[in-house]
Amino acid sequence: MRRRNLDLVAAITLAAASIALALLPDRLPFVGTLLALPLVFALPGYTLTQALFRSHAGNSSPNQPGDLILPPRLLTGYSFGAFDHLVFSLGLSLVIDILVGFLLNLLPIGLQWQSWSLTLGLLTLVFALIALIRRLFPSSSRARESHTPARAAQAPPPPINPSPAPTSTGSGRRKHHSFKEVGLLSAALLIAGLALWLAMVRPPQPQPSFTQFWMLPMAQANHSCAVQVGVQSFETAPETYDLQVMSGSTLVFTQSLISLGTQQWNHVVSISNARGSQFVDARLYRLDRPGTVYREVHLTLHEC
Repeated sequence: MRRRNLDLVAAITLAAASIALALLPDRLPFVGTLLALPLVFALPGYTLTQALFRSHAGNSSPNQPGDLILPPRLLTGYSFGAFDHLVFSLGLSLVIDILVGFLLNLLPIGLQWQSWSLTLGLLTLVFALIALIRRLFPSSSRARESHTPARAAQAPPPPINPSPAPTSTGSGRRKHHSFKEVGLLSAALLIAGLALWLAMVRPPQPQPSFTQFWMLPMAQANHSCAVQVGVQSFETAPETYDLQVMSGSTLVFTQSLISLGTQQWNHVVSISNARGSQFVDARLYRLDRPGTVYREVHLTLHEC
């Protein structure tokens, strides 16, 4: 493979490593952070830029009528350089991150680090493979460009005494482009203003009621096992709860008729000493639904 494709090979390697890491049962925090930074901020936008913008080899002229992909040349006429690649890579990566976030928020998998890694990694692989194919097989675009002079030769000759072109053509074109840019900027500002106005005038939606339930390991002076169980109610009305704490299959603590309004309830539960790991399960029941687990938390204690 040619040396000029090493950037795409590196992007494919990093994306594949991120996907493989997301599929592993155990997470490696340091390795995941190293792979997440380029995957979020650079790789999707860079590979998409390489897939969209291609260079014209040889002396072929840019902007052929049949080109569906824009050549790497900006509207101002300057060549598409390294700084432009950097700006496009960062900008497109952020846009892709936002769109992926909206999509994952609608799906059952949700916004998790595994879903982010899989989605961004797959998109990077697809964009990189498209860019690699366009680099390795540019024959179709060259064949299309080779037929362009033949069609141009069959065009009718220009008139003998053409009328002189007005001198204000260039200025008129610049005015046309400036009007288009002003229109797009005005539309963007209008949309942003409407979004801000809707966010300010929209009445606050009532938040759903819920109950916080947690369990944390506690350090004891005699090196015995203990957990702290806590409950805080954010329900619309005072509620009454029943609590059970299990260590394995043994009931180690129970508490009935815990009445809470907006206050918080905490209790330290001692767990019998045992060798090896202990699985602690805490279950919370509401008084109006005694047979249904309302909240449940798990904790594993390792040789406390």
